[in-house]
Amino acid sequence: VTPWQEFTELRDTNGMLDSRRGSDVTDAETPRGQTILVVVDQIDVRALVPDVLSPDGYHVTETGDPFEAPRIAETQPVHLLLTDVVMPIMSGIDLAKRVESVSPTTKVLLMSGFSTAAAKGSGRPLISKPFRASDLVNAVRQLLDSRSAFRRPGSPSPPPPA
Repeated sequence: VTPWQEFTELRDTNGMLDSRRGSDVTDAETPRGQTILVVVDQIDVRALVPDVLSPDGYHVTETGDPFEAPRIAETQPVHLLLTDVVMPIMSGIDLAKRVESVSPTTKVLLMSGFSTAAAKGSGRPLISKPFRASDLVNAVRQLLDSRSAFRRPGSPSPPPPA
């Protein structure tokens, strides 16, 4: 079974989330109530991500419309934007910039099945597809646990101590 098959075959025959998804994050370690905004054009991925992240205590809002994402970030706290890099309407990098402009503390995790120079050049964290469900949970948790928001490219460096 490939990691992508594991991710896309999380549901059992009754449509319920398979308990074998393999997260190694314990309940005591998981912050509760953080909101993750998922913007992905692939319906199957968009439907599965909440099933993977919600049991770990995250509130997941999802949309396939990248123009809706900044509106969502303006109306509710969004702790993390999880978006595909390559989408037909708008790139995930452009979307990240739009969301960051209305919600500067929102962290960004890009995902892609392609190795793109733009994603690497953005300096933002990237999870490569295919990935295991546990890899996604761990990447999200690690990013949300980091102390500060992502330092955007071109941000001035702090002055050296005097």
